[in-house]
Amino acid sequence: MSDIKLGISPIGWSNDDLLELGGDTPLETFLKEAREIGFSGVELGNKFPKDKKDLKAVLQEYDLELAGGWFSGNLLVNSLMEEQEILAREIERRLYNNCTNIVYAECSNTIQGKSIPLSQKPILDIDSMKRYAESYSKLHEFAKKEGVTLAYHHHMGAIIQTSFEVDSFLQYASNEAGLTFDSGHFAFSGADPVYELEKHIGRVYHVHFKDIREQVLKECLSEDSPFLDSVLKGVYTTPGDGVLDFKSITEILKKENYKGWIIIEAEQDPRVANPYEYSKRAFSYITDFLKDC
Repeated sequence: MSDIKLGISPIGWSNDDLLELGGDTPLETFLKEAREIGFSGVELGNKFPKDKKDLKAVLQEYDLELAGGWFSGNLLVNSLMEEQEILAREIERRLYNNCTNIVYAECSNTIQGKSIPLSQKPILDIDSMKRYAESYSKLHEFAKKEGVTLAYHHHMGAIIQTSFEVDSFLQYASNEAGLTFDSGHFAFSGADPVYELEKHIGRVYHVHFKDIREQVLKECLSEDSPFLDSVLKGVYTTPGDGVLDFKSITEILKKENYKGWIIIEAEQDPRVANPYEYSKRAFSYITDFLKDC
């Protein structure tokens, strides 16, 4: 697996948006178990040290690489200069820890953390989408000059959620702007992740693998549940435990010579779905597909 690395997100151990899910789980538990399972890298979560030196020390203690992590963007409300200044501080922390990837997610008007049905998510008209994509392109270029790649995260409840919105965003953004491909968010939004990956593979900079429980998804859609309510109901699970076709997804990544991280993740209640056990099974499941990389 020289070109593709397998990492893990802490979200199954402790959820940053639902603090009742693993809020009392120490960061050290996640890091220890991630290393024991065999993952070589981890994404960030709120329990990680904010200081760049402290972050490096804890990663080195568990012999783990920094594989990326979420950045809450506010480009819809901040000026480009304001967003660059905020992003620059995070770029410094990432580069100090040998990480050249940032998962950028627009959060200024998202409903993902609110008790609002997903049918009421914000929608940009075409002119607003063009302006947003143009501003983001400038931010992407700024980050590139600083030494990192922004990988835009489409997300349930956000302005870039559906396949149409992803297509529009990429159409109006610069050719170098690309995605964090997330199998679970594509599937939840009604898209076929295999088809979407085939369509956008040339602009995929980072990958999130999470699975879907089909029956729970149907219930959440029929009830028009808010995003976090859907998480609590168990809409997401780790790869191999749901219905998504990760063999085909992985084959596309291999065929197109994807170079970078695949991050295993699933927003679940750790009291119901033991994160160590679920992640260990997912590690074995995906590793089998990556053996000849």
